[in-house]
Amino acid sequence: MQIQTTEIDPDSLSTHKNVKIQEKEFDTPAKALQVGKLRGSEDVSPLARGVVEIYKRANAVALRNSRDGWTGLADGLKSQAKSAEDDEVVIPFIGYRDTATLTKENAREIAKLQTNYGDLLTVPLMKPLVDGADNGDGRTEPEVASIIENTENYLEAVDELKIQKPVMGVLPPISEDCTKALIDLYMDHGLRAYCIDFSRRSPMAKSQLDNVMNPMLQTLTEYNIREDSLTYAVNANDSRPVSDGRRTADSMYAYTIGIDIVGDNHISPNWPEEVFEEMGGGEVKLRLFDGETVSVVDVPVSNLQSFLPDEAEIDVDRVKGRISADPDEQYRFEKIINTELISLYLDSEGGVDPDEIFVDLLTGNFTQESDIERVRNLVEEIKGE
Repeated sequence: MQIQTTEIDPDSLSTHKNVKIQEKEFDTPAKALQVGKLRGSEDVSPLARGVVEIYKRANAVALRNSRDGWTGLADGLKSQAKSAEDDEVVIPFIGYRDTATLTKENAREIAKLQTNYGDLLTVPLMKPLVDGADNGDGRTEPEVASIIENTENYLEAVDELKIQKPVMGVLPPISEDCTKALIDLYMDHGLRAYCIDFSRRSPMAKSQLDNVMNPMLQTLTEYNIREDSLTYAVNANDSRPVSDGRRTADSMYAYTIGIDIVGDNHISPNWPEEVFEEMGGGEVKLRLFDGETVSVVDVPVSNLQSFLPDEAEIDVDRVKGRISADPDEQYRFEKIINTELISLYLDSEGGVDPDEIFVDLLTGNFTQESDIERVRNLVEEIKGE
C-alpha cells in the first residue's frame, strides 16, 4: 500500500492523500459505500464509487462451520463483493459476535475469507466485548485483555498464512490505555492503516477524542508516519440535534480530526420503543446530509427530488416506490443517498480542498462552538502549537 499526502489543512487535521493498493487507486477525504445495500439496477454517482465496504457477522460456531465446508459466510461476502466495480478498493469487515476467545483456527478462517473477497483486510470488529467494557478500562481488564488477545491471534494468522495484502487495525472506543496497547501491537506488525470503531458514538465526543483519536494521532506523529498512514472511521454516529430541525454533520467533523475515510454504520440504533412508534406515523422522512449548509436534515420523501442536487443519480421514483411498499427501506436508502451526497460534496467540481471543510463548518449556521473548540484543541496537541 502506497500513501502520499499532497495537501494538509493548517487549521485542522484534514488532509488530501493519494492511496494505491496494488493496481487500485483512490483519493481522500472519501466516503465509503456499503455496496451490499444496492439492489438490482440501483446506482449512485460515479463520484460515490472508489472505496466500498462489505460486511458479515460471525460467531465462533459459524467460523468453525465455515472451516468445515459451510459456505454461508463466504457466499454472503461474495455476493456483496460482486456489486463492487473492478477498480474499487473492497474493504471486508467481519463482526465477531462472540465473547469467546477468537481461536487461531477461527482467526485464520476470517483472514482467508477477507483475502478472497477484499483488498484491505481488517482486524475483526468485536461489539460484544466492546459493549462489555466500561469507559476507561485498561489493558488488564477482562474485556480489553480479550480484545488484545483476539487481535494478536488475528495478526499472527495473517503472518502464518503469508498474506500479502495490507491489513487495517481496529481501535475500539474504550480507553487511552487500550488504544496505546493496540497501536503498539499494530506498530510491531508494520500496519499503516487504522480504523476507529466508534460503536455508534459521536466522533466529537470528548471521551472519543481523549481515548482514541488523540493517543492514536500522537503515536503516529511521534513515529513520523502520520502522513504515511491511512485512517478510517466505522460505526460513527452521523449527527446530533442543533437547531431549527437541523443536525450536526458528524462525518464532516470526522475529516477535520484526522479521519481519511468515513465508512458506514453496521450497528442498529438503540432507540426506545416509543421512538419507533413515533416514527411510524405520518410521511416517511429521510435523514440526509445537506452540502449547502453542511448539516443534516430530515427530508420528506415527497420532497426528495427537489432536495437532491442535479448531480445525484439515485432513482427517486424507485426510492419512493420501495419505501411505500416497505417503510423500513428508508434506512437502507439513507445509507446509499448519504454516501452519494457526501461524495458529491467532497468531489464535485474538483472536490473541496482540505481546509474548505473546516471553513464550511466554521462559518455554517448549524455548528456547535464546542465542536470547533475541540477540533482546535486537538490540532494544538497533535501539531504542538
